Amino acid sequence: MSSNAGGNNYTDSMKAISTDRFSLEYFITNDLLYVDKTMYAYELISSADKNFFFVSRPRRFGKSLFCSTLHAIFEGKRDLFKGLYIAEKTDYSFEKHPVLHFNFANLSKLSAEDFIGGMQELIADEAKKAAGITDLKEESPARMLRALLSEIGERTGKGTVIIIDEYDDPITKAILGRFSYTEEMRLVLNDFFSVIKNSSEYIRFFFMTGCVRLSNLSIFSAMNNLYDISMDRRFAGAFGYTEKELEDNFGGGMDEYLEANPGAYGSKDEFIGRIRDYYDGYRFSPDSEVKVYNPVSIGRFFDRLDCLFRNYWDLTGVSTMAVELARKYDLLSLVEKMPSLDLEAFISFDISLLAEKKLKVNDIYALLYYAGYLTIKKAGETSIRLGYPNREISISFTRALIKQYMEQGFGSLTDDLGEAMDRCDVDAMAAIFNRYLAMFPCHFYERKDERLFHTMMHGLFVCMKGDAYPEDAGKLGRADEVLIRGKHIYIFELKVDGRAEEALQQIKERHYADKYIHMAEEKGMEIILAGLSFSSRERCVSGFSQEKL
Repeated sequence: MSSNAGGNNYTDSMKAISTDRFSLEYFITNDLLYVDKTMYAYELISSADKNFFFVSRPRRFGKSLFCSTLHAIFEGKRDLFKGLYIAEKTDYSFEKHPVLHFNFANLSKLSAEDFIGGMQELIADEAKKAAGITDLKEESPARMLRALLSEIGERTGKGTVIIIDEYDDPITKAILGRFSYTEEMRLVLNDFFSVIKNSSEYIRFFFMTGCVRLSNLSIFSAMNNLYDISMDRRFAGAFGYTEKELEDNFGGGMDEYLEANPGAYGSKDEFIGRIRDYYDGYRFSPDSEVKVYNPVSIGRFFDRLDCLFRNYWDLTGVSTMAVELARKYDLLSLVEKMPSLDLEAFISFDISLLAEKKLKVNDIYALLYYAGYLTIKKAGETSIRLGYPNREISISFTRALIKQYMEQGFGSLTDDLGEAMDRCDVDAMAAIFNRYLAMFPCHFYERKDERLFHTMMHGLFVCMKGDAYPEDAGKLGRADEVLIRGKHIYIFELKVDGRAEEALQQIKERHYADKYIHMAEEKGMEIILAGLSFSSRERCVSGFSQEKL
């Protein structure tokens, strides 16, 4: 379980892991852990009636590695696939084809001229790699691509494979960066994709990835042969790791960790359950119950023997789109209750409206889905209900939102609060809660209802090391918040301009703690009942009443 990209530090039970390389050939030649996704690649390339495909997935879900896998297949590199599904379970011939593999993430430029120049360089480089063509005339990107496809066809007599990774990256960054050349970039890309549409006789296979489906690019209307597999149930597990893939590929690492850390978990199932809670839960098809783990987070988690539960999502870069949304919209109120969306909301999404602050509520939810902060929780025939996929994302998103409103960072606040809660120190907790409330500017408190304070406290608890459950349902009602941390189960009831003692009494009368009594007895934990009151005028904790059950 090594962080070494070259794979020098092996364990007895697992190959070395890399989370920053996206080349299949690199994985195979360096004997790194590769989760076999070639069954999905074979499903695509063996389709009898379709050969133009598009898929959208959030960052860090293996799109680039999948593109590299397709590239190697079409270059006929059979030796790389020994032991993998496509070589062992199919009769695929590995016929060699010329491959044009474009990564548009390299095209984020500061001017229209730089962007066009970058497109020209990309096409020229691929011309040399795919067919040894070095004399391609420098024209518009569309003209260069048209000439290149024709020349390759004449030289090889075979159809070209085109792979485009992160097609939306340059235009998305231009929109978010408010660059003036966004419209010019869109026109260049439209011309480029029009050439692909009108050159189907030269193309054996086309595959394109992105984070979002940009409805303002004509590619999706012009290329009527483009098949979108983003929500196709057959490819629900193509990006990310399924539960079975996790156990098959990382089970040895789990065994090794548990053997080295006896008593850390009651069983392997309990260990897997916690991993699932933190990193699983992404569902990409309304027609399939398949859920997947974030592959980068899992790779980082198993990167070393201590298997630390950390927020690896943030360590690999926060989504620019989500941060931009947090700056422009009151997301704190939007995420209190997530509605169902029509499927059309994902298809008609237009990110260009973000720059003008014209996104509707459903557009915002769609964007958060594309960015990986929300996922499918339930699905009907025509609608989808969204929610957080797992604890890692809940923490990441909540922290990002809170930081948009706070005038300073958390600092040591969450650590200090955790230590106070471990001691059950009421005075210290109240003081830390007030430190937290004082970090928000006055305009944040325009709402003075209980929901505002509840949302703020839930955000704080989510950002701590523990399990936070808002509106926790019991047999006689809902506790405002339950926080399970270490050896304590805290059950909170909040009141605004009320008395903490009344809040504590409500916890008792409605038996909010009953559902946790067995857990506490089984695991030797303490249940803490906590009534908390706030002053809407002073914007601080006005009372704190606490008892051990």
